[in-house]
Amino acid sequence: MNLADVVTEFGAYYQDRGQNMNDIHQKLRRGFVTGQAFTTVLTDDTVWHASKAVSTRIVQPFQKGFTPTGAVTFSPVAIQSFHMKGDVSETPDDLEATWLGFLSDNDVKRTEWPFVRWLMEKIVIPQINQDIELNEIGRGAYVAPTAGTPGPAGTAMNGILTTLNTHITAGRITPIALGAIPTADNDVVEYFEEFHKSLDLAYRNVPMTVYTSENAELAFLRGYGNKYGNRTTTTAAEETSLKVKHTNLTVKGIPSLNLKANGTPNDRFFCTPKENAIMLQKKFENKGKFDLQAFERVIKLLTDWWMGVGFIIPEIVFVNDGAA
Repeated sequence: MNLADVVTEFGAYYQDRGQNMNDIHQKLRRGFVTGQAFTTVLTDDTVWHASKAVSTRIVQPFQKGFTPTGAVTFSPVAIQSFHMKGDVSETPDDLEATWLGFLSDNDVKRTEWPFVRWLMEKIVIPQINQDIELNEIGRGAYVAPTAGTPGPAGTAMNGILTTLNTHITAGRITPIALGAIPTADNDVVEYFEEFHKSLDLAYRNVPMTVYTSENAELAFLRGYGNKYGNRTTTTAAEETSLKVKHTNLTVKGIPSLNLKANGTPNDRFFCTPKENAIMLQKKFENKGKFDLQAFERVIKLLTDWWMGVGFIIPEIVFVNDGAA
């Protein structure tokens, strides 16, 4: 931990002036919200397999002879789960002779100090959720770690954009050619309307959510008001999401799709029936649980879990052709 500024400002000593945990303030962190886009599958499998089945035409005019038609073709899909972890190490003794000394304790066991519980609940768990949301599940691209070195942000799993690009390259997803998402609010509304018109007819009336960047959602909401006027209903849900007019498509911005892997704004969105979007989980509750270890006077927090995202039938995942 870095206490340099606190020591410089308040001194290298502890003096009880009534300060407590309520005097420690933080910026807002983003929560893990992208899970809403997926159907959760709890599994011990590190690779989850499924298959698409397609049949050719069967119906034909009647004749007495046997003239078979209809051939079934199976196309496999594999969704990979990735092993992820969180390791944190701190030395609570550094706090004692500072303004933050109230986080220390007279107990000889450092694991019992108030600092440890505060660290887990207020810092580590919220940070893990934000890291998954902003770095991994949307724009992550897996890179095997170097032994003994923490892996860089965005390399713990293949996220949504990487998965979509893999299927596009394989020819199993064909982006709808619309160009980049416009910058003008009203044009964004028309852009999503054109996206709906370009969907496969069989899925055009299926209720689906278009998951996009938060900026694109905001532009759509503003543009919708400009183009169509005030909404006739004002439920809480409709204040934060809105359907493309005369469709079953709901536009929803999520933090994970704000940026591409290189940190620039993401211009791609996707929609698919929710049952087609799969999130694999194993030991997922561990991201809020820790193996608490004490070595000499150093406190260590260790946790790990598995997760992965993918699509059972890539051909019914609909995306624009914006840069991802």
